[in-house]
Amino acid sequence: MSEQSTTSSISIKPDAPTSARKSFFPWRKVLIAVALVVFFTSTLAATGLAMFTGYVLFANEHPPAKADAIVVVTGGAGRLDRAVALLQDGMGKKLLISGVHPRYSNRTLLNRFDLTSSQINCCIDLDSQALNTVANATQTAVWAQQNGFKSLIIVTSAYHMPRTMLEMRRAAPDIQLQSNLVTPSNQHSVLSRLFNWNNMHLLTKEYGKLLASILHGTSERLNPQKNRGFADAADTVKAPLNTGQASRIGQ
Repeated sequence: MSEQSTTSSISIKPDAPTSARKSFFPWRKVLIAVALVVFFTSTLAATGLAMFTGYVLFANEHPPAKADAIVVVTGGAGRLDRAVALLQDGMGKKLLISGVHPRYSNRTLLNRFDLTSSQINCCIDLDSQALNTVANATQTAVWAQQNGFKSLIIVTSAYHMPRTMLEMRRAAPDIQLQSNLVTPSNQHSVLSRLFNWNNMHLLTKEYGKLLASILHGTSERLNPQKNRGFADAADTVKAPLNTGQASRIGQ
């Protein structure tokens, strides 16, 4: 009797640790999934940055074919010099200098380059309205349309060229574009430029802007109605060039 009583009084308790492990199991799957996403995203971003850096550091200059006109996006050393040289060599009929300071004028060009006033007035236009790469592309598209240009040579620095060409093709899909890279002088080796903090900071920042531009373009294609506001903003940017006066040298 005592044995039966003892046996009946024993109650089976649930395995607390096992229950806790089961309740944690779904969260563990979520954490693993998040970790994998972060890992693969970081790997892709790092790989893309490495490819972008290699493109910039090992970029080669190739002489462009003759085009209707030349466009230079200001902001880096050597860009304007290259564009003016192309114009003087007859590689294009006109030159648009996009993104110049409002005080930049024909006198500035006369003092800096071996150009005459007649050459400047006939063949060079200034755009002081563009404040970023998107606006550079928008103004370029309007300028090309106004002048009936079908082909352009785009001049900018090597690190800036991928994003510039992306925005230019987006703004002017019907115009034939060719790039003309401005690379750093050969006085510094590739390794010295690679391990220079300022260079790497610049490249990382530009790579981030390039990714943002790609994502924005993808968003526009997937949902054009949502991005109608950007088109309205672009129309506002175009207005100064539509007057035919604001970007003209000497005005």
